[in-house]
Amino acid sequence: MHCLVEFTDEMIPTPNIFHAIKIKGIFKTVKTRSVPKQSKPYRPLKEIVNTQPTFRFNNIRGTIAGFRCPSYVKNINVAGYHLHFLTEDGKTGGHVLEFTVGKAVLEIDETSGFSLLLPENKAFYDADLSLDKQTDPEEVER
Repeated sequence: MHCLVEFTDEMIPTPNIFHAIKIKGIFKTVKTRSVPKQSKPYRPLKEIVNTQPTFRFNNIRGTIAGFRCPSYVKNINVAGYHLHFLTEDGKTGGHVLEFTVGKAVLEIDETSGFSLLLPENKAFYDADLSLDKQTDPEEVER
């Protein structure tokens, strides 16, 4: 994934807007994770990923899709690349941890628009969102 980041970063005109990323084709390898369904009280994602199942795919057709978000949105979303994989038959996939491309097409779409909808419920209204948990997303995404 390291090479994709360097390659894509060289292609985009500015790191200050959002970019949708799509890679469709044959992948030599893909490693994904999928966090199991959770129940209340929800544990922090940092704890959950320690026991999450991971999956390895070899020589598989599918699509990797996601976003490259600007660094200044780090308190709203994961800054940098956030990618998911879906097999061609649509039966399996997950959050991308690493991959190697065989033969694929990369598409990048840039957008300066961003819309955020917040929950309108008691749980969100009562949640303590003042804590800086930025290290959690960065640690679990990488």
